Amino acid sequence: MTDADVTAVTLFQATMAVPGRVIPRVPVIERAIGVGEARFVQVGCASCHVPRLPLTQDGWIFTEPSPLNPAGNRRVKDGPILSVDLTAQELPQPRLQPEGGLLWVPAFTDLKLHDITDGPNDPNREPVDMNEPAGSEAFFRGNSKFVTRKLWGTANEPPYFHHGMYTTLREAVLAHGGEAAQARAAFNALPEAERDAIVEFLKSLQVLPPNTPATVIDERGQPRDWRSIF
Repeated sequence: MTDADVTAVTLFQATMAVPGRVIPRVPVIERAIGVGEARFVQVGCASCHVPRLPLTQDGWIFTEPSPLNPAGNRRVKDGPILSVDLTAQELPQPRLQPEGGLLWVPAFTDLKLHDITDGPNDPNREPVDMNEPAGSEAFFRGNSKFVTRKLWGTANEPPYFHHGMYTTLREAVLAHGGEAAQARAAFNALPEAERDAIVEFLKSLQVLPPNTPATVIDERGQPRDWRSIF
């Protein structure tokens, strides 16, 4: 691929429409989603899956190449810089919009590494650490730390977990260990209906159809108001 090809692919990905939420106008489902939001926070899921993060100082202006690109990648000094306003209405919809100089991104992540496994025999550990030199002792020690997965769009992006071995959201929740063991225990301690409500909330986080007019819609694709606790 040429530099131009890489730039084109990068900009295509950067300007994709943002995920949103589908909340049916069905009272029992609405109630479940509302309870699920609250319990998601209560049991500690939101300590890592932070519901929203701010972009400040025009952080929604995407540039290619990025000034943060490490050596071995195309860098600022290597040629022209392309800039795109990710809030522009000409881009695929829906899009986020800044408010009061901040743009809140509801990605449900802290973008940090966490050990979410229960020790060396946990089946969710990776047998080798691809971040270490191949063949080194550290390489063969394996890996148990993973960047917190973004949950926006998660409902229609199975399979789940870092290895893609789980086919349901509930399986992925129950697979959390290590730093997330306390949250898992709190989840398991909830009444069954409230555990189901958390899953129902997660099911509302979806990739929306192209050119959807809002980031929160009902089952018919129509915009709707939703007073989220986030």
